[in-house]
Amino acid sequence: MIHPDPYIKLVTELGDMRQVLALQDIQSDRGITLVKRGEAVDSSKYDRLASHKLRRPLDYSLAVEERVTAERLMLDGKGLLKDEPELREAIDKRFIQRDLLTPLGTVPLEPQMAFRLTVCRERCVERYHHMMRVALIALYVASRLRWQADDRQELATAALFLDLGEMHLEPSIYASRQPLSMAQHRQIYSHPEIAYRFLKMFPSYHPRISKVVYQHHERLDGSGYPRGLSGDEVIPAARVLGAAELLTAIRLERKSSNISLFSTAEVLKFNSERFGRDIMVPLIEAAQRVDEAKDRSSTTASVNKTILQARMKLLNDILQGADAIDVTGNDEMAMFIVEQLKRLTGMAKRCGFDLRAPVKLINIIGDEERALSELDALVREMIYLVQSTAREALRRWVNDGVPEQEQQPLTKWLRHTDLALHSAGFLSH
Repeated sequence: MIHPDPYIKLVTELGDMRQVLALQDIQSDRGITLVKRGEAVDSSKYDRLASHKLRRPLDYSLAVEERVTAERLMLDGKGLLKDEPELREAIDKRFIQRDLLTPLGTVPLEPQMAFRLTVCRERCVERYHHMMRVALIALYVASRLRWQADDRQELATAALFLDLGEMHLEPSIYASRQPLSMAQHRQIYSHPEIAYRFLKMFPSYHPRISKVVYQHHERLDGSGYPRGLSGDEVIPAARVLGAAELLTAIRLERKSSNISLFSTAEVLKFNSERFGRDIMVPLIEAAQRVDEAKDRSSTTASVNKTILQARMKLLNDILQGADAIDVTGNDEMAMFIVEQLKRLTGMAKRCGFDLRAPVKLINIIGDEERALSELDALVREMIYLVQSTAREALRRWVNDGVPEQEQQPLTKWLRHTDLALHSAGFLSH
């Protein structure tokens, strides 16, 4: 049975908006001609295309009027900076034209990638703007780190291809407010690999651009995906993109609710060991610049101390449960969980918070709004990272098809942890 690729729907819908023509016959893997050369492709062709496995990716066979160009990328970046004050404030104005917009105007676009970006720009505008924000923030970091022009161009290119693999995933996965199944999480985790496989086809993008896109969810501490790389295995450009995406998500796109401006800086400091302190310094300064441009009193939400204490207690219970995990048998999953949770606890302590003593910590803080806001942000980030650890362990080592009654105690603990943390306030980055 053929499972329709969601990207086909996006392409045919684009054909309803502007002319999309077949440059050559579009054939199935069995040689059946589905669309003839010169024919228009729109929603009327969807059922025929979606019901067959295609011989070649659609991008190789189609042309669209007014496709995205490097000049358009530069203009879109300039427009986004004009329309979004916080994005503009985050970036030191001295860097905007030469170090941010100029590299966007030199991004090399193969026709197939220009087509794909056009589909994204017209049919997935939020994703397109997300990649553009990440590109601008990443280029700012690269400029602060004094990267060469060629390296900045490659960084901009990778940023703009960052999430194109997501167009092949079901949109309902990203729209859902319910806990996702591990099968759905595996789909989300697959998007760097989808983009990597496509970019590998082009000598102009492989391996330098493709590897950065492939690694942008890897982390220095080995907690990322898809391969769990660590340390020097993670390309610097991938670390820059990952860190830029973090700031973009929690501050510029408000995906982490109730994160105030100065709390954003605390979350970035907390993640320094996962991305690298050199990369985080410019981003922390960016968050502080946004802070200075705003009236703090109008952006700081009141923290519910009862809910905060309950979340901290849940985290403490999970950490205590992890203390009982047996690692004497050299079980890879057990060692991964214990190592990651130990590292997260250490990160919190280095930020001045002992999450194993929630009542004492809240009593010390009292009613100091700024300290409460920072603690709340840190706890929310811990919830996200502990849950990510549980899900990554399940992804790497657990077979989805094993019945619950046959699952190991550690697997059951991971699933319980995942659900409990979701209920406590899971934050999506």
